[in-house]
Amino acid sequence: MSNRISDLIFGEVRSVDGSKITVKANVLNCVNNQQNFHVDVGAFVNCGGGHGDTICTITRVLIEEIERKETVVENQIVELAIVGSINAQGKFTRGIDKLPPIKCSVYLLNGDQINNLMGVTINRHEGQEQMPFKHFKVGKRPIVGAGEVYLDLDKLLGRHVAILGTTGSGKSCTVATIVQSILRDYSYPRMIFFDIHNEYANAFSEEWEAKSHCVTWETFSLPYWFLDLEEFLAIYHPDAGSNQKAEIKKIIEELKRETCDEQNVKDRISVDSPVYFDIDILIEKIVIKKTPLSPSNQEPWNKMLLKIENINNDTRYNFLRKDMEQKLSLENYFISLFGLNPEHPSYITVLDLSGLPSEVTTVCIGVLSRLCFDYCYWDIDPENLPLALIMEEAHNYIPEDDKSKYSLCRDRVEKIAKEGRKYGLSLIVVSQRPSNVSTTVLSQCGTFITLRLTSDLDQNKIRRLLPDTLGDQANILPSLRDGEALVTGDAVTLPGKVFFNEPNPWPKSNDVRFHKSWTAGLPVGYNVATIINSWKLSEKNRNVGDVE
Repeated sequence: MSNRISDLIFGEVRSVDGSKITVKANVLNCVNNQQNFHVDVGAFVNCGGGHGDTICTITRVLIEEIERKETVVENQIVELAIVGSINAQGKFTRGIDKLPPIKCSVYLLNGDQINNLMGVTINRHEGQEQMPFKHFKVGKRPIVGAGEVYLDLDKLLGRHVAILGTTGSGKSCTVATIVQSILRDYSYPRMIFFDIHNEYANAFSEEWEAKSHCVTWETFSLPYWFLDLEEFLAIYHPDAGSNQKAEIKKIIEELKRETCDEQNVKDRISVDSPVYFDIDILIEKIVIKKTPLSPSNQEPWNKMLLKIENINNDTRYNFLRKDMEQKLSLENYFISLFGLNPEHPSYITVLDLSGLPSEVTTVCIGVLSRLCFDYCYWDIDPENLPLALIMEEAHNYIPEDDKSKYSLCRDRVEKIAKEGRKYGLSLIVVSQRPSNVSTTVLSQCGTFITLRLTSDLDQNKIRRLLPDTLGDQANILPSLRDGEALVTGDAVTLPGKVFFNEPNPWPKSNDVRFHKSWTAGLPVGYNVATIINSWKLSEKNRNVGDVE
């Protein structure tokens, strides 16, 4: 496909200064195939001449007034930033061999040309668009004539992605659109949502229900015997001393070996092996251990016993004991988590984590992340079952903060960020406060989808993470519309603004309609007792009617 269409010439190069090019525009509007094209900030252009093709983006449009005797001449000036060039094979590449010469013609690029430069090809068959294997459609460029936007799946997930934007900017809808598009265009994806606000189950109902597995808080389970020693202590006894840790390690290891029926692995079991043991027997053994000691020496053991028993008996932590009776194996847990049941396969799992006690949310997400990493690590071929973990509200559990309560989860997620690509495990990091998210994790992301950001701290962090040639584009972040984002990085060869398609259905993340509620009043059957009962039981009840 030609990168120069004569109808789309709008000016010629007047000056070249490193990465900045100044163009004198003869026109600011062009017409090609009965479609209007405008010289707008953010549009892609080609400085095409004898030197080759230099691809740029428009950064500024202005009128330059020049006084000549008694008249004033107005020149239409367009400033460009160089993005890359087209090599001998006709493919786009970052960087350039030669700068465009003075008086080189400058062409606007249409949507097909832009997508062709990005390696996106659309094969038409009987009037229908057939998607190429690697790319999927998510939205359109907001500039007239600039076409639809496609993301490269391999580069999007193979090198991690960050989706960032202040609350109300359309972040949840953007996430839902991307995942729905993947479900539409690929037959066997594997994605796991860490949904800490129970927003996404609605987005994967209706036409997506057959492909989705939405695990409600009432059915969510994370068996305590899957925890390694560090994770177990972080939940059951964070303040354990070195002697107590050693004793708990010894007891749990013994119990796991006693319980294990597989003779070939019994002698190799460690305290971190995901093998069932009875926590009630652990408590009994601690009681036996402390009984012969003097009252003063019993004190640390009494504290440990009290903490473990409190967690064990607390109904908020029932998710740790839910599968005790059947002694759920890790194999069956992963079959359910990954949707691998051959009779009822699913391709996206939404874990409702809204009921997790706040003091252990970070630990539990760290455990889930570590389990997925370990599974991928022990699977010989990373292309057997590549996974994507969607980490909603990531600033809540992988912050830049050095506090110890975040360290376990942050260490596990940072390990995935640094090593997961080799094992087919990808992160989709979603946050409204990028300034508060681990820099280690964000710096490993190859693609940034940045919606509206109004905080200077957040904008500055994005500027530091973007390449030098793109840092100035962060200036547009405060003025982006809902659902509009600056997309940069590996998944899009040419960075720029994207207006994402609306998801269907939407996640339950809309702003509360105060005018509706304050006009219509309470719903029929509204009952405070129902809410208090749900509060006591730690179970959300959508029915606001009377408690039976």
